[in-house]
Amino acid sequence: MSDLITLDQAKAQLRIDDTESDTELGEMVTAASALVIGYLKTGTAAAYTVDTVPPHVQTAVKLVLASLYADREGSTDPIGVAVQSILARDRDPALA
Repeated sequence: MSDLITLDQAKAQLRIDDTESDTELGEMVTAASALVIGYLKTGTAAAYTVDTVPPHVQTAVKLVLASLYADREGSTDPIGVAVQSILARDRDPALA
């Protein structure tokens, strides 16, 4: 599995300018990418790379990342209604 957004894209989404938290942020990018791929449950999604992922899927990853970043204790589901709506057309309902 590949990260679906770059560190620079993640930092832009979260409005982070410094490099102080790059390692932690990189881990969150990986987690957000895995959550989106897992939600989609398709072989196609598992094969995406940062260069081949559709823009709407990247948007979903950014929203999941923002949720993970804002709620580091994990008290809310990072796959919120907006993410579900964005990904609905690509999700395999047979495996949902």
